[in-house]
Amino acid sequence: MSKRQVLIPSIVFDRIRSRLEALPHEIDVLCWTSSGVQLPDGSPVETTDYKPEIAWIPIDLLFAGTSNGMTVSEFLLFTEAITDSATIKWVQSCLAGADAPPLQKIISSGIRFSNSDSPNAGVAEYTMAAIMNVVHDWEERINNQRKGEWIQKGWTEINGNTWLIVGFGSIGREIAKRAKPFGVEVVGARRSPAADPLADRMVTMSSIHEVLPSADVVVVACPLTDETRGLIDKDFLSSMGDGSILVNVSRGPVVNTTDLLEALNSDRDLKAILDVFDVEPLEPSSPLWNHRKVTLTSHIAGAGSGITKRGDDVFLEQLNAYLSGDDLRLEL
Repeated sequence: MSKRQVLIPSIVFDRIRSRLEALPHEIDVLCWTSSGVQLPDGSPVETTDYKPEIAWIPIDLLFAGTSNGMTVSEFLLFTEAITDSATIKWVQSCLAGADAPPLQKIISSGIRFSNSDSPNAGVAEYTMAAIMNVVHDWEERINNQRKGEWIQKGWTEINGNTWLIVGFGSIGREIAKRAKPFGVEVVGARRSPAADPLADRMVTMSSIHEVLPSADVVVVACPLTDETRGLIDKDFLSSMGDGSILVNVSRGPVVNTTDLLEALNSDRDLKAILDVFDVEPLEPSSPLWNHRKVTLTSHIAGAGSGITKRGDDVFLEQLNAYLSGDDLRLEL
């Protein structure tokens, strides 16, 4: 094989085969499984011919379960295959973040690495749905329905709310794009206070505490870095206004869980919507599971029905750019 080789999990090949063939580049596709690597026609790849230059980590490896013949552990096995290779030069991930240890191992090995914006629309929609669920108290409405009780009760609008979005990057901006048509005033926080058309106001990360008392909702959408680890601490939470909601769709360690539980266990009117945690899966003994002020989900904010198609689009766009020698817009 003399063409440039692209390593992908075998389970995704049929889905993108025609689109790979339509690229204006000659490539050899190597189909990976946990039991070995083969060509699309099923023939084995000889060790001397195995020289992948490019690898793609699709969403299928993370939300595989067992229904499609794969297990979640195959994500780890595939990333090991990438780092074990001496020839791979660039990896396209399906994830917005790159803090997972297997991905950090790839990056630290010197391989070029691109993240993905394919989860962003799903995370934004999840955020809107979760907030609306809490402010409308749909749990109570459904309970009334189940009991056959006709109860007419007012509810809280988000029109006129102020939402502080901590981390006004691609995910934060997608959330703002959906919130503003509801009449929400959006305040974005990031390192640069430069104006953004999707925010009514921008502040620096160091100025967040000036906004917290007036924010009805605080959405945490920043990446996990040394600067953001433990950002949501006792001081941060004590500055939030009564009746406000904290939403974390970032990474678990951005929130100090001990401080959050202390705030939630107080007599303050504070609620939390959590999709990410310090340790995942969340321990069965965690008090967050049954806390009356907490709505939680199992790190699925980005797992909307459109993520697979968007992820394919990103990979093929970036693959074409890489093979053409162009800049990669999502390279870290």
